[in-house]
Amino acid sequence: MPEDLFGDTLPPAQRTPRKRPFSETDRRTLHERLTDCARNSDLYELAETLPPPGRVGRPRSYPDVAFLYFLAARSVLASARRTAAHLSDPEVWSVLKEGVRAELGALAASSLPEAGPTRSQWLHAQRRLREHSDELWGQYRVLALEQALAQGIFPEGETRSWSNPQRHQLIAADGTVLKSPTLARARESVDMTTGEIRYHRVDPASVPQREGGGGEVYGPKYVFFSARKDETYLSRVFLDSRYVPHLQAGGEAAVAVEGVLDIMGSAPGCMGVLYDGALRGMHRNTIARYGGLVINKQHKGNESQYYESLRPGRCTHELWVADGRIAEKAHYADGTTQLVPVPITRLERRGTRTFRWYHVLEIPCRRGSHEYRVSVGTTSRKGERPTG
Repeated sequence: MPEDLFGDTLPPAQRTPRKRPFSETDRRTLHERLTDCARNSDLYELAETLPPPGRVGRPRSYPDVAFLYFLAARSVLASARRTAAHLSDPEVWSVLKEGVRAELGALAASSLPEAGPTRSQWLHAQRRLREHSDELWGQYRVLALEQALAQGIFPEGETRSWSNPQRHQLIAADGTVLKSPTLARARESVDMTTGEIRYHRVDPASVPQREGGGGEVYGPKYVFFSARKDETYLSRVFLDSRYVPHLQAGGEAAVAVEGVLDIMGSAPGCMGVLYDGALRGMHRNTIARYGGLVINKQHKGNESQYYESLRPGRCTHELWVADGRIAEKAHYADGTTQLVPVPITRLERRGTRTFRWYHVLEIPCRRGSHEYRVSVGTTSRKGERPTG
């Protein structure tokens, strides 16, 4: 690999780590994390998204904000059963009371019960929250992006370098298969000894899926979008999460591209996305046309293809596409050939509403190097790419 715009001047073992070591001051106890959830004003804005209780029927024992806090605490404590056990302690439950008093006033805090909801009460409220999940997710995306912008993520007026973007200018996204909430895969099973038919709860979103390493896992797949500052721990903001339906056209990559474009449309300071090999050329091209930068590993299974031959003077340079970049075919005296990567001096983005990307090459030549610009991405009009 040449020492150019995308080359590594130092081996990985000799590079200075950009990330500082995790220290004791970066740790947060469970009590501190529960307090952070209760003092977050976004929690109370989400509760206002839900419709107020009706006048008919039994009055609710807990307001909506209590169950949204239960949901946030469950991510800290790892299970609903453990969350209910902690919130049954008046001392732990007082954390939410203090947060309600600070956000909604003393009257709202005094109306809360002396202990938190039980697990059965949470399961009952969870069904109601699912009915309004679209409204909650829509409001969450807005609040999460506002929090990211307030932390200095995606700054609009900051200097941009397309060849060296900073972490806080990019989205970090990845598809993950979550653990299925149910162990059973079939709704019915038969005991072959007694003939008893047993009925099981089955998660309709969970299916056998293969992850990047090739192993099979059982569960629903989601794409998570987040962003964080370069130097600060515990500053990551989860911007969005989207479900990937099984056998959907485009799969994980189509859902990821849609989510990235939505975030970039709301955050002008966002430069692009970090992703794994699930994004192929057609997906990168969609984001690139929108003006976004996609950073992911090039697939190694693609065969080299002839691009064009340049004749700037008395010399001829045969260019090929190999490993996601332009390479020149070198012919040796023993009859062998080799594709030598051409150094890239500049990455250009051109356009206003839709964009095109270019690599500015410096082609070595014994008669003097030649500067040449090649388009990066799929062409859409006839004649944009030379035949070959």
